[in-house]
Amino acid sequence: MTYHRNFNNPLAIWTAFGGRGSVTVATPTLNWSKKYYSDFGYTQYGSETQIDVYDNGSAQIAVYYAKTPYMSYYNQSTKQWTVVSVPWWSYGQPYILWAGEGVFLACIVGLANIIASFDGITWYNAGYCQGAKNDMTCGAYDPSTSCGVVSWWYYQSPLYYSYDSLQERTAWTLVGADGTSVPVFRYLTMHKGNFVGIVSSSKAIAKASSSSPGSWSTTIAADLNETNYMNIRSINGKLFVMKWNYINSIYHVKLCVLNDSATELTETNLYNVGGLADNNIPNPNNIIWMADWGKYALFAEEMLYVSDDGLTWEGVEQPGLSVSQYDNFEGAIYVPGDGFYIKATGYVYYAPY
Repeated sequence: MTYHRNFNNPLAIWTAFGGRGSVTVATPTLNWSKKYYSDFGYTQYGSETQIDVYDNGSAQIAVYYAKTPYMSYYNQSTKQWTVVSVPWWSYGQPYILWAGEGVFLACIVGLANIIASFDGITWYNAGYCQGAKNDMTCGAYDPSTSCGVVSWWYYQSPLYYSYDSLQERTAWTLVGADGTSVPVFRYLTMHKGNFVGIVSSSKAIAKASSSSPGSWSTTIAADLNETNYMNIRSINGKLFVMKWNYINSIYHVKLCVLNDSATELTETNLYNVGGLADNNIPNPNNIIWMADWGKYALFAEEMLYVSDDGLTWEGVEQPGLSVSQYDNFEGAIYVPGDGFYIKATGYVYYAPY
């Protein structure tokens, strides 16, 4: 076995045997380069450099986190990132709450309006949350019931929902004004007719049917091991989540798959022991379903892992796909006919494919 800097602790030895090995598909070694806000058509605003990418399943956008009235979307006709005018963002910094099922949900940081789009080009004022406090943290949308939900970082008004058209500015319904009946969420996703979220303590998971988003139940409660959860995402029929424990001053982070009812958790063969800001961590935000491969793809520091079932992963090294210490990849997308994009701090990694 050869030594590699990404695998420098005894509990990561699995990688040499399970994480690396023969891969049954032609998983590519890609040619990585960096793209900045200007590569997506933006002009710098102040000192802001942060750029991020999102895919809702049918459209892709590149978001520049500054108060500038534009949005960049990938134009499939011209095969170019194209900036369009979006007056909403002249009111403040855009923040994407949800990308999936053909829908983008967003907000303007500091305001209570919900902005929605289907194609990344035309954006609608989809509603408002009357009486909400602080910042919206996350959201989700279920097209099968036309229900949207957003959570706020405030215990007396944690969650609002709506069945109205995302093209209409109507008041969304408050749930949980008593501060106890509905949790505050750090992360939300939609999975097979249910909204599933990680609560503000990071130590429990709860769900609600999208047909009755006012009634939430805890599916995985806090345990005696102080287990924490992050970055829950539903991807091609699988419900992924990160879990971590702090043991002897070291973070033990594992990629897991939840069952469809979000009541049982199965650990995959991907985990990392070290810092919580370690970019070797298998993060669900960096998982993509590659239909052409018939496999899930996951990006981490200098690695591309693939899996048939989301549980057993094998890896191929990606030279050049590396960030500085304490930086992390926090979102990967694939643009068909173009390539892979992965968000880092101040730039996006890109590899044509």
